[in-house]
Amino acid sequence: MAANREHQLRQAAIRWFVRLQTAAMDDPERSKFEQWLLASQAHQQAYEQVATLWERFDSAPALENLADAMEQQAYFKKPQRNGRIKKTVAGVLSAAVLVFGLTHGYQEYERWQAAPVLQAVAQAGFGQISRQRLQDGSELTLNSGSDAEVTFYRDRREVHLKRGEAIFDVARDPDRPFIVLSGNARVTVYGTRFAVNRLQRLVRISVDHGLVKVEPQNTTASPLWLRKGEVAEVPNAAAPLRSSHQAADAFSFTQGMISFDHADLSEIVETLSRYRRPPLQLQAALQHSPAQVTAVIKTRNIEKFISQLPQLAPVRIDHRDDSAWVVPVTSRTKK
Repeated sequence: MAANREHQLRQAAIRWFVRLQTAAMDDPERSKFEQWLLASQAHQQAYEQVATLWERFDSAPALENLADAMEQQAYFKKPQRNGRIKKTVAGVLSAAVLVFGLTHGYQEYERWQAAPVLQAVAQAGFGQISRQRLQDGSELTLNSGSDAEVTFYRDRREVHLKRGEAIFDVARDPDRPFIVLSGNARVTVYGTRFAVNRLQRLVRISVDHGLVKVEPQNTTASPLWLRKGEVAEVPNAAAPLRSSHQAADAFSFTQGMISFDHADLSEIVETLSRYRRPPLQLQAALQHSPAQVTAVIKTRNIEKFISQLPQLAPVRIDHRDDSAWVVPVTSRTKK
């Protein structure tokens, strides 16, 4: 009876040891473990034995020694040897093997869980819109000059928007969140439709419908929760902020339209460059210009809009070789 209780206690200690190898510091399991540990001195002794045993065998040479020790169990099977010694050594050896098996088995499971089940590249050429239906039924729409990497895991779905803008129509899956990483932004949903626009200075997220979680990757700021019609912007090194932009504007590129809402010159040049080669260039002196432009244009009229830009902002267009430059208006060029 006592031997059986000792065996059960050792098994419990082994299970706790294995669980704690991967538990986070704030995991509720740690609180339960502390209650179990403080409940009895026998629990403390059993756990200490398992932990000490694991330290001895957590290396390749030590495991070889363990194998040698297991071969030597025959020595303890001789009738003249004390039965208690035989049971003790056999129990210790079996505990070591079990801890090793469970821990390394769990590590193998974690590696299996972390391995991608789908990897793909999604791109849209200049002047094109690319639509792709993903393995889970979600639909990805990339605007001209955009580039994304899709990686699905067993416990989550991830898309890294490296350049440009995209619309995500996400198939609902409560067990696998859909995560978009772009710039400093991390966007998490389970089933909704939203757009992400990666600009040089920030990432803009616009929600068509559903619930969207927006948080920064580079800071510990609290996340924002967006609903239908709401917009947020995540600067490169700051917390996300709500924006007064119209969410519908982010989806207009599918209709061949570009919408600017109080856009600065940097955003205008970057956006227009997605549709033309060579790209439109902005002189450094205008990077932080306070000038803003509100306009709606058709993508087929981009060159016409560029030629009319000096009527909307204090700039002029210089053509150098094959490139067009947006430069500030100086006193000498003013009429």
